[in-house]
Amino acid sequence: MPIRATGMEELQRKLHRLRKLNTDTRIAEKALKAGAIPIRDEMERLAPESTFNKEHLAENILIGEIIDGRIRISYHKDFFYGKFLEWGTSKMEKQPWMEVAYLNVKHKALEAMAHVYQTELRKIL
Repeated sequence: MPIRATGMEELQRKLHRLRKLNTDTRIAEKALKAGAIPIRDEMERLAPESTFNKEHLAENILIGEIIDGRIRISYHKDFFYGKFLEWGTSKMEKQPWMEVAYLNVKHKALEAMAHVYQTELRKIL
């Protein structure tokens, strides 16, 4: 009794599209940006604020450009003291907020990235 397979051409087309998805940097960049948003939001929430009436560190958390498959979430260069707050100095205790923010929401960042890939997969398949 011969085996008859149907739909092989459609399967090949979907596999070809799936391979293209794996090499599509646009989708990877979209996923990275989506994952960066919850981390940035949590960093803004946790950033220590001074009592002075001025622009605060929390208002200057930036999502940077994607370079070599990585995205940087940090503070504007004018707010360089953010690192001193995070790690402390010889005269000041540390007030961790960047790492804490990441640890608080890393699962949300991964979910956001997975959602982007799932959405793009649905378009292909």
